[in-house]
Amino acid sequence: MPSYAVIGGSRGIGLEFVRQLSSNPENTVFVTVRNRNSSTYLAELVAQSGHQNIHVLEADVVDHRALKAAAEEVVKATGGSLDVLINNAARTEAHNAFKGLLDYEDEDASDAEFLESFKINVLGFVHSVNTFLPLLRKGSAKKIVLIGSQGGERDFVWEARMPNMTAYSTTKAAAHMVMAKYAVLLEKEGFVVTSLCPGIVDVTTTASSECGSFTLAHIRGRIELIANAVLLDKQIWKKEVEAQQADFRKAVPDFKFEPQSPEGSVTTLLRTIAALDSSECGKFLSHGEQVAAQNQGKS
Repeated sequence: MPSYAVIGGSRGIGLEFVRQLSSNPENTVFVTVRNRNSSTYLAELVAQSGHQNIHVLEADVVDHRALKAAAEEVVKATGGSLDVLINNAARTEAHNAFKGLLDYEDEDASDAEFLESFKINVLGFVHSVNTFLPLLRKGSAKKIVLIGSQGGERDFVWEARMPNMTAYSTTKAAAHMVMAKYAVLLEKEGFVVTSLCPGIVDVTTTASSECGSFTLAHIRGRIELIANAVLLDKQIWKKEVEAQQADFRKAVPDFKFEPQSPEGSVTTLLRTIAALDSSECGKFLSHGEQVAAQNQGKS
């Protein structure tokens, strides 16, 4: 019975991971959320599931003690093993999402956003891997997947001339480096550690009521790509989103803004995860690269 832990699965891409994985009665799915009571979409999914194979664990990634308690629950359910860890938790806070290095009110505000983003996007990943690693070592698949972002890739930021989203992009870049460090550490143990980009994803259906769903397309040489869904207040950020899209179109004339559904994105991601082997260890795979590989029959 394959076992999966989805870190951050109360809505959006994480919730879709839980939905698709739990649809197979052979799978055991563990999902962490910051607050069980407010995770209404996940609660509905659990109630509607006929397989009783979803285990909800309350743990914030910034709280390593809570994660250890969650891991103990996994041990009780599986006997001490875990096959696949999917780290989906990330900070995409609306008020600061589009701010550049010179856009904060003052240095204190800049420091606060960078530090909070680092705690969630970087240390949260470290805490998750360190906590579940003993279980993963006893699992059969030995796969660790970071849901990454092209916004954290230097080539994209330069080619798209993207000066904003600084806290998010900087900490995502750091998370990609952490992924590479784990890949180096664990490769000889038979692990595959990688970062996967989900593509442009419309998560409106499970977004909080005050937010709309916007995603920023990313490029790598040519348009292909994508970053994590970024929830932004429609009234505050509409102009900024349109301006960012205009910049992308200037850099890449054939730019297309075509968000996909969470179902489509996660279907691609899960096919990639199933096909991962040692050749992908330590790599960042864009959405376009994943789709191309699947079209060629690799996946």
